[in-house]
Amino acid sequence: MSFELRFSALFPRRLAVAAVAFALWIGLSSLTARAAADPPASNANTTKLAGASGSSSSPPEEKVAPDSPRAAMGDFNQLTRSGDYAKAARYLDLSSVEASDGPLLAKHLRDVLDRHLFIDVEKLSPNPHGNTDDGSPPDRDDLGSVPGAAGKPEPVTIVRRVDRSGPRWVFSANTVAKIDTWYAHLENRWLLDHLPKWSLRFGPHELRWWQWLALVPLVVTGLLVGLTITRLSRLVIKHWLPRHSTEIARKLRGPATLAWTVITSYALLPWLGLYEPAEAFVRRGLSASFLVALFWALWQGVELSLHTMTSAHWAKSSHTAASLMLLGAKLGKFVVAAFALVAVLAELGYPVTSLITGLGIGGVALALAAQKTVENLFGAFSLAIDQPFREGDAIVVDTVTGTVESIGLRSTRIRTVDRTLVTIPNGKLAEMRVETITARDRMRFYCVLGITHSPAKQVSQILQGIERLLRENALVVADSISVRLISLTDSAMNLEIVAMLETSDNAKFLEVRQGLLLGIIEVVDEAGSSLAHPVSNIRLSDGASAQLLEPAPPAAGSTP
Repeated sequence: MSFELRFSALFPRRLAVAAVAFALWIGLSSLTARAAADPPASNANTTKLAGASGSSSSPPEEKVAPDSPRAAMGDFNQLTRSGDYAKAARYLDLSSVEASDGPLLAKHLRDVLDRHLFIDVEKLSPNPHGNTDDGSPPDRDDLGSVPGAAGKPEPVTIVRRVDRSGPRWVFSANTVAKIDTWYAHLENRWLLDHLPKWSLRFGPHELRWWQWLALVPLVVTGLLVGLTITRLSRLVIKHWLPRHSTEIARKLRGPATLAWTVITSYALLPWLGLYEPAEAFVRRGLSASFLVALFWALWQGVELSLHTMTSAHWAKSSHTAASLMLLGAKLGKFVVAAFALVAVLAELGYPVTSLITGLGIGGVALALAAQKTVENLFGAFSLAIDQPFREGDAIVVDTVTGTVESIGLRSTRIRTVDRTLVTIPNGKLAEMRVETITARDRMRFYCVLGITHSPAKQVSQILQGIERLLRENALVVADSISVRLISLTDSAMNLEIVAMLETSDNAKFLEVRQGLLLGIIEVVDEAGSSLAHPVSNIRLSDGASAQLLEPAPPAAGSTP
């Protein structure tokens, strides 16, 4: 299939996946509380310190004066967020400008602050005369600075004024005089002047509605860049690197595309001109997406490792090894998914401490409930790693001798010589003494032969004949031959015959052993001796012998 056809077939699907992921991120993020939301200060007599709601013991409530900087800026934020710029103009010192320009100046100041200066209302003074410890003159507070026409920072100042309606804090006349200059140098001023009013209103998480809409083409642009870079990388890898590297590149195509999408979106983010809390929110979402790409790559790495190991010859020859590797891959994926869930939720601002605690308690409960199962499972892993025996091997376990028929995840089955099936749990089997008969490289020929009492010369002839017989056999290891007279008994002279055979085939061993035994019998016969048999001698006294030889008396009533 050509690149154009493949691209046209895959792009809609990837675009749909990206759109769904973006929608899920927005949905999850909308459930959280706004981290930097401005609390309404209008008509508020008291407010809590920042972060007090999250503590177990709430600190004393701090009284906020209605004519304090905190109350004034809270009202200004609330009015400008709702688009009521006419009322928001009450917090501007319009003494040096036309009063009719107040609503427009309030709107422009809101745009400037949204771009360059985030005012954390909770950090402003709740006292009527402002902060007296910052070195500023009384009834005057500096909120921060914004870049001026020459690019140098210029202060944004509020002052305390008293008029007919009473005392209140307003933006100073010097600050109001510079609003138009600051607004004229905004990068996105054209958009602010020409976009519909509804799109300039603030939506969730301090993003204007036009910025929410602009996020979609921004992410799509990042996706296109990511697809292009990933495609070019695959072509380079396919041309210059070995074949297995091409499979790795194919598996990591999705994570790499997502990562490049996030990186490109980061680079394009300044074009949106986001307010500081809004920018923090979007950056959290992009960081969470990058974590998803990272853990996605780890997930694919687990699959690549499984594919590599199962392709090995030793894995193909063992069904148990393949099963264990598949189980290990599933466990690895579960661990990756659990870490990914915790990391992504933490990056999005969710409290994950309780989740981690719950997972820990659940894991302990599961381990206790499935203790034997886990023991047998780890026993299977131990047998697979150590490999004391394999399927088809003849082994001796305790009093059981047979052939290993299967090694499962829970137990091992052994077929005995009587054709019965013995099942032993892997947890116990891993701790038992196992003798692997199939692992022998040689087999031992052993025989104790009893011959009748014979002269020493005749016995020596038999010993030499048996040793010669063994050395003439091609399967007998010459260095292992031992033929010795080991004992004398009342009925026999016992010879011990030991030799190792170069074979591990039991059928071959039985055949060779039979031939050697027949040859040994011929050697004994040729030497003029014979195999001994147990003989018992009974000695009788003279009286007993005479009594035994006497004829039996006639039976009563019988005729002599």
